[in-house]
Amino acid sequence: MTTLEALDQLETAGFNRDQARAIVASFEQGDARLATRADLATFQAATKAELAQLEARIFRALWIQTGAIVAAVAGLLAIVERIGP
Repeated sequence: MTTLEALDQLETAGFNRDQARAIVASFEQGDARLATRADLATFQAATKAELAQLEARIFRALWIQTGAIVAAVAGLLAIVERIGP
């Protein structure tokens, strides 16, 4: 619907010209802040990319942590072996 069509409909419904203009202007301002499907698709793609990066960082951190634990256990076993029974 165009602005002129909206103005005509509001005037037909009983609003005067100034009231109709104010209503149409407020809706036009509100529309500028609404997300479009393209906006949502862009947000979804960006979110998926960020989650993939986060998953990769967590996976890498878990491997490092696992390596540290294995090294610590191996070190402790070596110490116990040297100390003896």
